[in-house]
Amino acid sequence: MVGRLPNLTGPERASSDRMQTAPPTDMPDTSRSTKPVVLHLSADYPDSFRNRTTPAVQNLVVATPCFEHVVISLKRQADPRKTYLHREPKAAAGRVFAYGYWGLPLGVAHFASMLIAARRIQALLVREGITPHIIHAHKLSFEGIIAWLLAPRLGVPYVVSLRGEAETKIIRFKPTYRPLIRRVAHEARAIFAVSMWFVSQLRTIAPSIDQKVSPLPNLVAITRRSPQAGASLPPTPRFVSILDLNVYRKKGFHWLIAAFGIAARQHPDATLDVFGWSSPKVDSEIQQLVRAAGCGDRIRFRGTCPHAQVLAQLPQYTALLLPSVNETFGMVYLEALLAGIPVLYTRDTGIDGHLDGLDVGIGVKAGDVDAIAAGIDDLARNASRWRETVHRHADDLVARFDQGGVVARYTGEMMAVLAQTPRGADIGGTWNYQRPGAQVA
Repeated sequence: MVGRLPNLTGPERASSDRMQTAPPTDMPDTSRSTKPVVLHLSADYPDSFRNRTTPAVQNLVVATPCFEHVVISLKRQADPRKTYLHREPKAAAGRVFAYGYWGLPLGVAHFASMLIAARRIQALLVREGITPHIIHAHKLSFEGIIAWLLAPRLGVPYVVSLRGEAETKIIRFKPTYRPLIRRVAHEARAIFAVSMWFVSQLRTIAPSIDQKVSPLPNLVAITRRSPQAGASLPPTPRFVSILDLNVYRKKGFHWLIAAFGIAARQHPDATLDVFGWSSPKVDSEIQQLVRAAGCGDRIRFRGTCPHAQVLAQLPQYTALLLPSVNETFGMVYLEALLAGIPVLYTRDTGIDGHLDGLDVGIGVKAGDVDAIAAGIDDLARNASRWRETVHRHADDLVARFDQGGVVARYTGEMMAVLAQTPRGADIGGTWNYQRPGAQVA
């Protein structure tokens, strides 16, 4: 059986992992904060000491100024000599500490890695005088283990997010960890499902979690760009795909190329514009696939464009096509839907589960080229109906995914957990509590 965290207050273990710090005179004393202090543990948080990563968690932090945020931005380092712990000098909100923690590839010694990280994080909190009121671990099977170890030592509750791409690596390939993951899930006070599709998989090893699960879509900066019903339809089927071509197989783009070649036999005037970055090697591989599918003059690679420019062009397309596999969420799907166009996506991954009850896209089985081709054919033949359906559901889409609503639900859930903790009176009582669904100014 996995034990709880032993003494966490010891000295730093290695000079290579020594905290790089400036005098903390500009650091507010969290023990006297008038806001709840949230300790975020995230391996997907932008900082100056790592390569590019998704801004999803940062967007949530920036959008919730009702909390005082402390972020530990985690990045695995296989070589223990390359571990680091720095204060981020350019934090978009709150205080961010970039922590390159030790961890081996393929999840080898995973618990030991999380245990050492928990020790270092508690030592950091003690040294910086940071007293969190709640921990938000942004992945159940990784940061969630750290939160499970830390929470009883700090005397605070913790909540976790589900990010399916990472979670499946532990659940599927490390069955001996399932009892631990079950405990982490059961002891979490709330479970925020970024990947709604993963909830059913988690339920198989951690039953009776449904009451604590809430959807938490990634925040999309735009709210609504939907054109009038039936308006702006291109005269011929004109599709779009937006992805990092360097991981085109993960995005299912090789299946999409083959399927588009099949669908183009029925729609000889159909085109597919592809926005994304790549490398010369990847370009060569993809061009071979395009030639093999016989649609070299139909698939047009547009390269990279400013994000705002791509968003502005979305309503000019018939639909977004992106049959990704093992996708955590997929913000581009929301951007397309909020721009008023339907989407083709893969079931049991990505945005699947967030669209229940909304007829705004076509879900296909991963790798099923014929199903993808049939979906493209449907979207091409019934373009007007699909556009009108997305328009009809526009209010529902905004209600589910608009930043204001998502932030309000998250804030309400966090406040509800805090209201049930003994320390609720420590920082001034009410904290301007808002129930889920309320609008946040």
